[in-house]
Amino acid sequence: MKTIAQTLTALSLSAMLPTAHAAAPIELCKILRSFADSIPPNSEQEFTYRISWGENFKDSQEAVLGAKRCEHNGYEPARNICSYLMKHASIKSAGVVVMQAVSCLSRKSRFDPSLKIHSADLSFSYGGRNRGALIDVTYEEDIKVGGMALRLVATGY
Repeated sequence: MKTIAQTLTALSLSAMLPTAHAAAPIELCKILRSFADSIPPNSEQEFTYRISWGENFKDSQEAVLGAKRCEHNGYEPARNICSYLMKHASIKSAGVVVMQAVSCLSRKSRFDPSLKIHSADLSFSYGGRNRGALIDVTYEEDIKVGGMALRLVATGY
């Protein structure tokens, strides 16, 4: 009986502790890395993942609790990222997607489990010394469209 009580107490206490952000899904990392690897030198590609929580985007009249969309400019590797995000990413926690994208492309980067991202502007390199891409990640409120926009731009070198 004592063991059951101790187990229940431990479970109750662990439920009150902040939970760690799950590691970036392997599939997301694969498609993000494929995107970054696909950028030729002196070329630039991007995608923008947009979310709106509590209302729709300004260019849509339909009343919704939340909305998401993704722009890929017709670039197939970016389209793959958009397809993944539209299917798997949460409307309420796009900041987690920012952390996952950075962790996938900057493999030694880790984030504190209690971190909540409300905006971000990050730049780092991906790849090797002689071949790779410069990655710029922004996450901010989009006054024109509404909601929040996660934009990732990769410039090949």
